[in-house]
Amino acid sequence: LLGHDYSGWWTGTRLSIDEARSIVDGQSATTLQVAGSVIAAVKWMIASPNQGVCVPDDLPWQSVLADARPYIGEIHSAPTDWDPLKTRNDLFPGYGNTGRLDTTDPWQFRNFLTPTPS
Repeated sequence: LLGHDYSGWWTGTRLSIDEARSIVDGQSATTLQVAGSVIAAVKWMIASPNQGVCVPDDLPWQSVLADARPYIGEIHSAPTDWDPLKTRNDLFPGYGNTGRLDTTDPWQFRNFLTPTPS
C-alpha cells in the first residue's frame, strides 16, 4: 500500500537464503515462497473439487496460509518511508524517462515506470 500517511506499508514474508536451504537444499527463498503458495493452493483445490472458479477473497485464507506457512518464512507487516523517487537509480542516464517524472507528487504512475529510451 502506498501514498498514505505512512508513505508506504509493506506486507509480505521474509525468508533468508539459509532458512530456505534448510527446508529444501539448493533452493532460493523466492522459489520456496512461490512453491509454498502453489502447494497450498493445489492442496485446497484437491480438497475442494466442486468449488468451481474462485477469486482469492472467496478462499479460506486461514487454512491455505497454514499449508503455505512451512515454506514462506516470517510474516511481516510494517510501515516504510519508500517512494518511487526517493531512491530512484537511473542506470542509463540520458536514456530514461527522467524528464517525464512528476517530482511534485511521487505517487503518480509515471514515477513507477522503468526508465526506458525516450
